[in-house]
Amino acid sequence: MEVRLRAICLAVGIMLVTACAATRDTAFTDVYVADFHSDSPATCRSSDVPRNHGQAREFFSKAREVDYKTLHDNYELAPCYAEGTLIRQGKSCDWQIRAGATGSVQCGGQKLYFACDNCGDLLGTMK
Repeated sequence: MEVRLRAICLAVGIMLVTACAATRDTAFTDVYVADFHSDSPATCRSSDVPRNHGQAREFFSKAREVDYKTLHDNYELAPCYAEGTLIRQGKSCDWQIRAGATGSVQCGGQKLYFACDNCGDLLGTMK
């Protein structure tokens, strides 16, 4: 009886964890780099941000989602960024990745923020 109860509790726990993970789905597909912008071309160049689709996709797979306050208080807002589009939950969204290893994804009225502490290989000298 005790073994059976443990098995049921384990199964319920797995279902709860799976359900929670599904509600916070940030899986992105079809990540496409469209453009580059810099407010400081002498110090922040296109080589400081992901330059191709694969690097942008890798940034979002390595980055962690953070709230705006964490992003603002703990990360540099670099003066240049790459931008493009991606698909999230079947919808087209716009994204930006800044040279300071931060990014955002805008899907309709929802904006998600990202920070990547281990993306130095994807970014140039700004990081």
